[in-house]
Amino acid sequence: MFDLNDCICFITNTASKKIIDEFNNRLENSGTTRVQWMALYFIGEKDGIIQKELSQKMNVQESSIARLMDRMEKENLCYRIRDVKDRRITRVRLTPLGETLREELLPFGQSFHNEATQNISQEELSIFKEVLNKMVRNLSKNN
Repeated sequence: MFDLNDCICFITNTASKKIIDEFNNRLENSGTTRVQWMALYFIGEKDGIIQKELSQKMNVQESSIARLMDRMEKENLCYRIRDVKDRRITRVRLTPLGETLREELLPFGQSFHNEATQNISQEELSIFKEVLNKMVRNLSKNN
């Protein structure tokens, strides 16, 4: 018989919510949200990232990224420029302030990861990631 408490979807949702809530709580003192932190990370990883690609990497809708970029531009963390070859494409770059904040927050991400995965072996983590990625691929086949 089906038991929701034993359902992998319910368990991963509960874990994800706990991780997100805790991450946001800890970021609160920096004045940054988890979503801004993710954007800073990905923009810094690929200078001049296309806004659409950023939305895909962050797994959020393009309209949500546009609003996020509006807020981050107002906070002088990033700026957008039109692509030279194709003006339909918008690229995003970090400002010096955004770069500084990103560098300050990168160790925070590593520290949080280390705490969340303490007492879990590298082998267990590898298997866990592999299983989750397989589930995503299984469910993506129909889309």
